[in-house]
Amino acid sequence: MTPYGKLAIFGAGGHAREVAFIAERCGVPPEAMAFVVEASYLRETELNGIEVHAIESGHCDGWPFVAAVGDPILKERAARLCMSHGMLAATLCDPSVELHRTVALSEGCILFPGAILTVNLILGAHVHLNVASSLSHDCRIGDYSILSPGTRLAGRVHVGSHVFIGIGASVVNGNADEPMTIGDNAFVAAGACVTGPVADGARVMGVPARAR
Repeated sequence: MTPYGKLAIFGAGGHAREVAFIAERCGVPPEAMAFVVEASYLRETELNGIEVHAIESGHCDGWPFVAAVGDPILKERAARLCMSHGMLAATLCDPSVELHRTVALSEGCILFPGAILTVNLILGAHVHLNVASSLSHDCRIGDYSILSPGTRLAGRVHVGSHVFIGIGASVVNGNADEPMTIGDNAFVAAGACVTGPVADGARVMGVPARAR
């Protein structure tokens, strides 16, 4: 889902190749895409039939972009670098994902195949919902946060900015008076079950999830 004729994908790893797959499913042909990386990380000139360029070359200046980086802090750095080259954040939503009219997506979001979203949801800038992740009603996800494959958020969960939630983790529901909260810069390990609030910067794991 992008109204632009070209698309730059920041990154050249497996995550970036998956994002290119989503872009193709959204109707962007490989010849209209490019992977971009910093010059010191340039290793190939082509991946899966898509050109790879150093961002310093200026080849993709002014293009729409998505930041295909799997770490929230590095993703923000990548997005800011792209914007410094006059690039505009695009949004990709795989065709398999249904969006209700009460779902609000901010710039730079990427919704992977099989993601499930229900109603009254707010996603901040550059949020990634990975393969088969799900959000129930009244969830909010802060800027640059990443939900890994198979994550499950029940209703009224509020996730801060720069949060990483690992593969297969689940978060129980909050309520109207007291949403379940995961603070800014928190890390939820793979397979964890979050049953209580997670503080800013905390790293939690296990069932039930505890700070370690």
